[in-house]
Amino acid sequence: TEHEDYTIEKVILETYPGFFLGGNLFRPVGKSGPFPAVVSPHGHWRFGRLENQQLNSTIGRGITLARQGYIVLNYDMVGYNDTAAHIAHRQDWGRRAELWGVGILGLQLWNTIRVTDFLLSLPDVDPRRVAATGASGGGSQVFLQTAVDDRIHYAAPVNMISAHMQGGDWCENAPNLRIDTNNMEIGALTAPRPMLMVSATGDWTKNTPSVEYPAVKSIYELYGAEGELDQVQFDSPHNYHQQSREAVYAFFGKKVLRDNDASHFKEESFDVDQLGSLLSFWGRPAPDTPKDADEFI
Repeated sequence: TEHEDYTIEKVILETYPGFFLGGNLFRPVGKSGPFPAVVSPHGHWRFGRLENQQLNSTIGRGITLARQGYIVLNYDMVGYNDTAAHIAHRQDWGRRAELWGVGILGLQLWNTIRVTDFLLSLPDVDPRRVAATGASGGGSQVFLQTAVDDRIHYAAPVNMISAHMQGGDWCENAPNLRIDTNNMEIGALTAPRPMLMVSATGDWTKNTPSVEYPAVKSIYELYGAEGELDQVQFDSPHNYHQQSREAVYAFFGKKVLRDNDASHFKEESFDVDQLGSLLSFWGRPAPDTPKDADEFI
């Protein structure tokens, strides 16, 4: 789909044999590359990567970042949109799978790493400038990937790094993941790479300015990199709303694009394409393998 200052492409990645991950690739128009890239997972909002409402617009995030000069891939969590044909998102895979360390969290993190592989395969992506941002369950994906994948150079997990709530969904929890540790320490593995911690007064990140941010900052200080960590909090319920997005745009603008003027990174109005046109399996059958979680396991 072509617009005046950005395009949207439909993407399907086969991340495992027979497992197909859906996404939308947003590209800038009228700018010269190579471009920085953004890995952009969504959270637990009803429409996933197609969400567009006051508290969160995944589509708006993709459009705005493309307009600002990034190549962005918004991609499905397991069980959403194009990826709904395979495995349900909220599903207990059973004790046997747990003993083997197999579950939704691992599958999603694998998908996120494959998304990064795909972005880095594009000839107009600058491999030295790869960022990641997402909110809620997408925020969990951001700091989990950044912890294990040093190709992510800039991170902005939104409303997720908490000292007392580790994530309430199968895709955020796995056996033995947090034995003698917690999300603050996992998030601190981003150090010394630049990271913005976005929080809200109306969810489990309400204490971020006084608890989680100082804890993570203490790790950045060990690297002499405390200037690479920042935080912002909004008086809001759980969200990735326009104010939060603009804070991330400005942070990425400063760190990735080397532009310190936050006024250059305001979100302009945008139109949303017909949602069916953004789906690869709208009006045509999706591949039917693997048929269920047991077969996949």
